[in-house]
Amino acid sequence: MLSSTRAGCCCAMLIVSVASFHATANAAPAPPDTIAVVTGPLTLERTLALALHHEPRLRPAGLRAEAARARIGQAGRLPNPRLIATEENFGGQLGGSQREATAAIGQTFELGGDRRARTATADAEYRLAAAETEVVGNEGLAVAVDRFIVAWTLQTRLRQLRSGEVLTEQAIRAATERFKAGASPRLEILRAQSQGLAQAVERQHTRSELEVARRELALSWGASRADFDSLVAPDDDDPDAWRAQTRPHPELTRASAMEALATARVDAARAARIPDLVISAGARRLEEVPGTGFVAGVEIPVPLWNNGSGDVAAARREVEASTAERRTTEQRLQVARLAAAERLEAAAAVYDTLRLRVRPARAQVVDELLQAYRAGRSSYLDLVAEQSNLLQTELALTDARAELWRARMRLALLADTGRPAEEGER
Repeated sequence: MLSSTRAGCCCAMLIVSVASFHATANAAPAPPDTIAVVTGPLTLERTLALALHHEPRLRPAGLRAEAARARIGQAGRLPNPRLIATEENFGGQLGGSQREATAAIGQTFELGGDRRARTATADAEYRLAAAETEVVGNEGLAVAVDRFIVAWTLQTRLRQLRSGEVLTEQAIRAATERFKAGASPRLEILRAQSQGLAQAVERQHTRSELEVARRELALSWGASRADFDSLVAPDDDDPDAWRAQTRPHPELTRASAMEALATARVDAARAARIPDLVISAGARRLEEVPGTGFVAGVEIPVPLWNNGSGDVAAARREVEASTAERRTTEQRLQVARLAAAERLEAAAAVYDTLRLRVRPARAQVVDELLQAYRAGRSSYLDLVAEQSNLLQTELALTDARAELWRARMRLALLADTGRPAEEGER
């Protein structure tokens, strides 16, 4: 029986894609602004690669991360110096004999570590933007896999409905043979033909849904047309396919990045409470003497009415809120992982039961009933009922396989819900 320890090739591809995206999210978060042209058979592995590089939402998220990274260097720069020029004692009753002209340069010196705090805040903002990009990429992979499963399920259902029509045609031929031999009424032929028409209607409806699902799948890489051929199912029998995801979940990374940003803002608020020192120096020209002398000045704000304590208190509350959100995210992801593991076990059990026991038994019953009906040893109603049961079993088996893939996908995306890597581990 399949189990979570033998998950399948599709999960291995999904995990590799997730790990690849996490590894490149910070290095190059903005994928090229292009639309891939996809032809030929489409595998799940190729779908994941396309979603990894061409998912439409990745580009704006990546560009925002690039913008946040550009602000880091700007935040570490010194304040610009100020040029000060004054002209005094001119005009009015003084005339122009006592004019004073001063030219000086002033420079602000940040005493409370403002520049360091700004840099740390900008870096935390970039890490948050990069984490947002990871979340978008993770969601894009999940959506792409789900769209692939939906399209593959409809494609398989369409093929199975055609096989069901073949069985109905066999029943029509058998009913015709018995009618010609005088062993059954014409009503059995009409019943079989009516069943064939109903199956044709369902097949046409499934074909229409499949076209819609194919176009939605193409949206995973930004395409508006589905030019690919049939969808190729991944291999379910790879014993080494299941591997644990070793990187933290993107949502947990984002929650930790938000907590780090709130902490950096506390440091920035504390640094802002210490007044900055402005030192200026220059020269002054006196017309009355006449002569030129040097001037120097020191300026420092007095935090009398506003000492910034409110900003510090607000920033500390933001840290507490982000810490609570991170812990909630950790707990939610841990519960989700346990639930995903249980769903995978249940889905594997259902799939194995249908594949190994139910379908073979019903296929054998249909073969024997068809032979018995042709020989006049069984009724037409029994044959039709078992043919319908076999078709429903085939459809249920397809749905069970699709649900098994979904369960694997959920567990693969939740495989590691532990703490994010520290700065030195990245």
